[in-house]
Amino acid sequence: MSEDIQWQGSPVEVKARLVPRYLWNTASVDVFVGGQRILRTGGQFKFTGSYSATFTHAGSTHQAELSWGLCGLSFSFPYRLRIDGAPVADSRVRIRNWPMALMVAAVLVAAWLAIFHFIYATRA
Repeated sequence: MSEDIQWQGSPVEVKARLVPRYLWNTASVDVFVGGQRILRTGGQFKFTGSYSATFTHAGSTHQAELSWGLCGLSFSFPYRLRIDGAPVADSRVRIRNWPMALMVAAVLVAAWLAIFHFIYATRA
């Protein structure tokens, strides 16, 4: 997942992080070319999808398109990056702050247990 991706002689980096949204988390993906962020998905509430953005590199305007698949238990998900219609990367990106998902799950389990406790305590 930490492969060396290049585009027009510049390094390409794809990073993912969890973004809190009310009672759940979504992943936001950032794509960098030569250290400049060219695309940010912003944590869309989609299990799969795509996002595109226009950016300028070396004086020319380009179109980047990122598509992603389902996240697995490894806290990573597949993605495909195309720039100007040409494939640049077809790999997986690991979610950097994945423990945040465990905190949300713990809160939801605690709330569920509290509700069950209240329901069964009032029956006795």
